[in-house]
Amino acid sequence: MSQEKKNEEAKMTGFFQSLKSVLLTAKVIFRMDWKNIPAFVGNQIFLTVQPFVALYFSARILDALAQGADRRTVISWVIGAVASGYGIYLLERLFACLNSVEGVTLYWQLYQEMSRVMMRADYGELEKPDIRQAKERIERSTRMFWYGPWEVPGVLMAVAQGLTITISALVLAWPVFLPVKGEGFPWGTLGMCVFILVSVLYSLRSEKRICEMQEGNLEELAVLQRKMYFFEEYIGEGRAAKDIRLYRQQELIRPRHQENWKKITQLNDRVSDARSKSSGIRGIFSQAIGAVAYLIVGARAIAGIFSVGAVVQYVGAVMKLSEGIRVLVYSLQHIRMQGPHCQEYLDFIGEGEDKMIYRHGQDGTAEVTLSGNPEDTAFGEGNAIEDGNAIEDGGCIEFEHVSFRYPGSNEWAVRDLSIRLEKGVHFAVVGRNGSGKTTFIKLLCRLYDPVEGRILLNGRDIREFKYEQYQRLFAVVFQDFQLFAMPLGENVASAMEYDGEKVMRALDQAGTGQWARELPKGLEQPLYLVEKDGINISGGEAQKIAIARALYKDSPFVILDEPTAALDPLAEAEIYEGFREMVAKKGAVYISHRLSSCRFCDTIAVFDEGRLVQLGGHEELLGDEGGKYYELWNAQAQYYQ
Repeated sequence: MSQEKKNEEAKMTGFFQSLKSVLLTAKVIFRMDWKNIPAFVGNQIFLTVQPFVALYFSARILDALAQGADRRTVISWVIGAVASGYGIYLLERLFACLNSVEGVTLYWQLYQEMSRVMMRADYGELEKPDIRQAKERIERSTRMFWYGPWEVPGVLMAVAQGLTITISALVLAWPVFLPVKGEGFPWGTLGMCVFILVSVLYSLRSEKRICEMQEGNLEELAVLQRKMYFFEEYIGEGRAAKDIRLYRQQELIRPRHQENWKKITQLNDRVSDARSKSSGIRGIFSQAIGAVAYLIVGARAIAGIFSVGAVVQYVGAVMKLSEGIRVLVYSLQHIRMQGPHCQEYLDFIGEGEDKMIYRHGQDGTAEVTLSGNPEDTAFGEGNAIEDGNAIEDGGCIEFEHVSFRYPGSNEWAVRDLSIRLEKGVHFAVVGRNGSGKTTFIKLLCRLYDPVEGRILLNGRDIREFKYEQYQRLFAVVFQDFQLFAMPLGENVASAMEYDGEKVMRALDQAGTGQWARELPKGLEQPLYLVEKDGINISGGEAQKIAIARALYKDSPFVILDEPTAALDPLAEAEIYEGFREMVAKKGAVYISHRLSSCRFCDTIAVFDEGRLVQLGGHEELLGDEGGKYYELWNAQAQYYQ
């Protein structure tokens, strides 16, 4: 088999694969809202068929007038034309209204599905570049060329338009292509068919070239667009306003901004020029086809073969036939172009053949229980932990020779870690940055699973338990905690429906209850300036709200992973000491690289280069002058005196 033939087969395979991807995407859209596809396609069909109905009735009316038909016959044809035209117009408007509504709905439905995927994805998967890069590619293709699932209704509209025009034109113009007795060799008909064929082949080639140009520009445009977004966000960023003025960055930003925009314009102009040229040449072919059609139909009309009305009908239909085939060719190219982008979306949401995996690698079936008693479950009908007693006193979580390294890394983040956490015991983890403290917390909360070793809950591997139930054992305040631009109460409860009294108790415990009561809308007060009545909050208030959120969850284990790292050592120590009183009966883990903040804890674990190097109380560890804790304490002692 020649290479050329292989290439052609590959192209056909690629087309059918693209068609399959587009149809699968249409199926997903139909499942989201069954009205979407009918709204788009129905609108296009009725819009396209309108001129053909008008053409047909116009020909009948002309024939009736030319043949001297009575008034009643002419009026009947006029009434038929008006009634059918008005009926089709109403149907077209109905679908157009649905089209505009469903178009907006579809846009957000498709984005919401992507957001749902991002929220259900494993934390470990989110830290890999695959998901974020795939999401960025999908959004980038949409922003720049409207590629992907959002364009599927448009693709189907183009197919519907092309088929409707082509079929309608053939139905109205088929006598033109038939030989006429006594006419001789149909050179005119043959010439018209040649013009139509050449027009179709040129349309196929030009649309393919334009599609390839757009695809070829995609990556370069993506880089340029990212730069544009960066400049625009930087200029609009309030914190950057001072630097822009003090360092006169206007002269630095403006030339680069203009240069970037010039490159984007040049790339887009190339595509626009190619499209304009293609449109002009297609117009020349269309006029040539129309001229030949007029010659053929006119000659037959003079010979008495066609009526006056037939001249109008046939010429109009033949000219439309060329357009219909062109639109059909365009839609087929559009399918080939959109298919890979649709497939990427399908894979992203888990509907494609090469699905991205989001669910946790091993979701167990066992219930998280109290005291190891299988009948004493921690989760009732509402799946809530009652009074924070998911583990009775004496229950524990134990690391058994656990080692972990991040995906794609050869370095161990945690190595051969064996440690035991008990409910009611306050535990501190200290060490330099990069010593494995936060990785330890991620493993504890099962954001990651160990590469080696096991983590046990009351003697049982945590991978045997239901994933979501196990994670409800922990309330964590991370260093990079996030609050929502939503009402205060919803931020604390992490829910739209919540117990207001319980929220206020959590805020009081966190030391910000009075501040909350003085807000204009109390617990309904939106945070940040996203909403018109929102308020900005200080870093200190944000930290207290994050702590209140952890208290509201009322889990048996509470973890502070350096949420106060931006504060000075004494302020951090005060917050940690106060938090100790709030969670006195719970298991608590305090992460800090500042030793003074955690010296009140029952047990202190010292991490160094991913290993547990010391374990004990503050005085005990400080007494070991050769130990890591003593070294760290003396290095920081200036801040505690």
